[in-house]
Amino acid sequence: MNIEALALVILGALLHAVWNLSAKKASGGVAFVWLFGLVSLVCAAPVGLFAWLHNPQPFNIRVWSIIVASTAVHVIYSVVLQKGYQKSDFSIVYPLARGTGPLFSVIAAVVVLGEMPKMMGWLGIGFILVGIILIAGIPQLLTSTDKRLPKGIMWGVSTGATIAAYTVIDGYAVKVLGISPVIYYILGLTLRSAFLAPAALRSPQRLKDQWERNRRYIIIVGVLSPLAYTLVLYAMQKAPLSYVAPVRELSMLVGVFVGVRLLRERYVLSRMIGTALMVTGVIMLVIS
Repeated sequence: MNIEALALVILGALLHAVWNLSAKKASGGVAFVWLFGLVSLVCAAPVGLFAWLHNPQPFNIRVWSIIVASTAVHVIYSVVLQKGYQKSDFSIVYPLARGTGPLFSVIAAVVVLGEMPKMMGWLGIGFILVGIILIAGIPQLLTSTDKRLPKGIMWGVSTGATIAAYTVIDGYAVKVLGISPVIYYILGLTLRSAFLAPAALRSPQRLKDQWERNRRYIIIVGVLSPLAYTLVLYAMQKAPLSYVAPVRELSMLVGVFVGVRLLRERYVLSRMIGTALMVTGVIMLVIS
């Protein structure tokens, strides 16, 4: 995995953790998702127009089918993630979502895209996945009696499944079909906003209340979310998806810091070991 792709993924991971923390603080549901999608569209549209003018691309039925499929999965992902943040804790849902996502993504990349990592790459992926499990505290979650934990596990794993699905679809779009990442993302974002519009506009008062209560978080997520994922799409063009997906989970390190500093969670030994394993795994991917 080259340094440029690694830098793109790491920056994207950091931005991803920041916007997810903002989304957790808002926990706003469909209205929140639609509003930050509009902010994303306003911010990204000029960039997409510039990209199109400098690199116009033909779109056939296969390209549009991929964009529609990606749109559907991203909508499900956004709604499921918000539901998880409403029902359980950030420190449960976020690590599990980010932890199960790459596991499913790597399997799908091998099966669907035919990617086959080298031995060092497999070891690095394994180190990262084990580190994610330890950081997420899955052994402790399974023995806890807290009623919020089962809900967190269910919504976190469900979110991880949608992450894997859109990662593989989007990886196919930019790697195999050669679609410009910026143009691809903005077209999908436009369709997502249109798809959610009927549900969001059903209650104008709810939209108004959501904007007044969570304006700051809507803007943060609306700006950082497309920026973070566009960086990852460019990384997918430069490195195998089976490498990009696990390295994205460096956002877990930010999640641990958030848990310790902002959510007042204990930084247990298993999380320290998990952090070390993740860093080791990333280094192994870089040199493989």
